[in-house]
Amino acid sequence: ILSKMRVLFFVSFISMLGSAIPAAVSQSQAVTYLMKFGHAPESNHMSGDLMTLSSLEDSIRSFQRFADLPITGELDESTLRKMGEKRCGNPDIAGTDNAKRKKRYALQGSKWDHKHLTYKFINHSPDLPASQVETEIRAAFQWWEDNSSLRFSKVAKSQRADIEILFSAGAHGDGDPFDGPGQTLAHAYFPGSGGNAHFDEAERWSISSGSGKVNLRIVAAHEFGHSLGLSHSDVSEALMAPFYNPRSSGLHSDDIQAIQRLYGKSMVKPDIVTPKPTVPTTTRRTTTPRTTRRTTTKVPPVGACNGSSNILTFYNSASNGSTYAFQGDMFWRLNDQNVDEGFPASIRTVWGISGKIDAALTYNGNTDIFQGHKVHRFRNGIRIQTSHISSRYGNVPSFIDAAFEWSGNGKIYFIKGEQYWRYNPSRRTVDSGYPKPLSVWRGLPKHIDSAMQWNGKTYFFENGQYYRFDDNRIQVASSTKYPYPRRADEWWLGCKDNTLMTGLSQNSENGGGSGGASKSGVQVSLVLLSSIVMIFTALV
Repeated sequence: ILSKMRVLFFVSFISMLGSAIPAAVSQSQAVTYLMKFGHAPESNHMSGDLMTLSSLEDSIRSFQRFADLPITGELDESTLRKMGEKRCGNPDIAGTDNAKRKKRYALQGSKWDHKHLTYKFINHSPDLPASQVETEIRAAFQWWEDNSSLRFSKVAKSQRADIEILFSAGAHGDGDPFDGPGQTLAHAYFPGSGGNAHFDEAERWSISSGSGKVNLRIVAAHEFGHSLGLSHSDVSEALMAPFYNPRSSGLHSDDIQAIQRLYGKSMVKPDIVTPKPTVPTTTRRTTTPRTTRRTTTKVPPVGACNGSSNILTFYNSASNGSTYAFQGDMFWRLNDQNVDEGFPASIRTVWGISGKIDAALTYNGNTDIFQGHKVHRFRNGIRIQTSHISSRYGNVPSFIDAAFEWSGNGKIYFIKGEQYWRYNPSRRTVDSGYPKPLSVWRGLPKHIDSAMQWNGKTYFFENGQYYRFDDNRIQVASSTKYPYPRRADEWWLGCKDNTLMTGLSQNSENGGGSGGASKSGVQVSLVLLSSIVMIFTALV
């Protein structure tokens, strides 16, 4: 009797939250759905540990936020219909830590320790000829291969493989049975759990999307994202969004950023910027008994190597990965050896912008350059729009000091004076409760000139010095040997004796363990800056 009373009490909570019940998912099924996909904790009916009304509403909001629905906290019609859509069987949120660390894309935490991965078929779907199944699976892997340093090879069923592919209906031996046609289409395991991908044979697999059909290539590419270490994304257009999108035709920029964060880029595409006439440089070739390398010495721009705040600022192109250095009204393009011939070039001539640049931000394939009240948006090196900062970023103020994406949560932050604003790109609005005092970022000075994310770490620059931020402890990182702040021109520009040194023998800021760069040479290699996956800074 007590058990029945608990169930009735539990269902009564549900009925209070909404009245519209589409055929796809009922209100009682919705609670099970929230638990299965990580938005609500599992209830223990034996111990009486039941979900409260408040926690249930929070769980609904979590799902609505992730699915880009209006956040009502109620099981309204749009929420129930969304729950009835075809989707991946993996949870959206794995544990409470993930719920708090919500990102546009999410990395599960494990990855392969090698980049040439193998796969094999345990069986094939009878819906298609075996050769067609293998063609679609190969094409799904190709989407990831084309956008990362990974390579995939099929091996025989008798051989050991990194990723095993299985088609099965209902229970299939892993404790996570499929549910029949509709809703859950497939699931996959992360690298730390084997990486295998399972497909529900109750679905009607096809090479196209139509009535009752499920596109095998699209679903397989999504599941292989899990096999490679990616969790679900809350960007609805991304391949790694949990819901089946029959219109998908490849990786979204959000997926590309995620996979390259784990495994690096496939290659750097040719740059679209046409260099100007060659600037004379002095080149020498030095040879030792064991090593031959080319080193180019250039006199840096005025102020670049004097420890002042007038330092170079780096920016990485969203379209090709090239790294640019800006100062004043000129800019430089860096290659894997030094500065490209034909540079510096005029910012006004190439980019069509004149005047002081406040900040720059690369996000989701676009580059925004901030000037006073204006935001210039570029894509593939071409300016596509100039708008007022308030029309692009809402309540973000004009004349900002810095803009960056924080690796702690994937959101965009703007700094002006002693305050900062947090912008939610998925909802296109400044989060409530902002601005907040810059002092929240413990250990930083009262004013910031620029900021950037590099190799997953956050860096702040002020008056010719820089700080690396510990995103886990929410404070400036500690380093006993070379404490922060440090001189930016030495550690980032490779300055020595008022000379900008470039070459493959330098040391990177990322190479010095917890404290930062190796100090065996004061210079820092610009070649490493040109190879990073995602780098953007605020320009001063």
